[in-house]
Amino acid sequence: MELTGQFRNEPVANQMPRARTPDKEEAILEAAARVFSGRPFHEVLIDDVATAAGVGKGTIYRYFPTKDDLFFAAILHSFDRLSDALAESLAQETSPRRRLERIAREVLSFSWGRRDLFTLLLNDERRFAKRDEELQKRREAVSRLAQEAILEGIRRREFRGIDARIGAELFRGMIRAANTLRRPEDTLDGLVSEIVGIFTHGIERAQA
Repeated sequence: MELTGQFRNEPVANQMPRARTPDKEEAILEAAARVFSGRPFHEVLIDDVATAAGVGKGTIYRYFPTKDDLFFAAILHSFDRLSDALAESLAQETSPRRRLERIAREVLSFSWGRRDLFTLLLNDERRFAKRDEELQKRREAVSRLAQEAILEGIRRREFRGIDARIGAELFRGMIRAANTLRRPEDTLDGLVSEIVGIFTHGIERAQA
């Protein structure tokens, strides 16, 4: 029987759009990072991310209209999580060398058990060409922290005078290379020690 009068246009309760929440968005992004890091982009279905996040596929699309949008947002989210961890870790550290150690440790430990951050970037970096400005802001956050530590070391005369900007980029590159090329037998402590030792002292034999 067809409904008439005022009842025809009244919304049905379970059809009302649900409000977006930060907690649900974060759960989706965490799940997306895990799923995308496990296999190539073209093999991932939105259903896979929805299952991992414990939500419906429609919920994913309410937050991220396309798979590309979800993929890119997962990468930015990973960078933001890393920046938060670094800010907390460095807040109480004053020694320049120790600050570099903490940066290397936080970056490596963040990706150690969840290599999605680097895997997503390395697997399909060309996909981000049109959004490079947003990515670059996140990369610069880590480089800026390293640059500040280097400048403080120079000011204290613990480090020799160098171009701190170039030094920070080289330091970040060393961390990325160590993470990408690490072997099963490598340890977090061992890699941090090698990175900071080579960066601060080079590979020349100490003079007697």
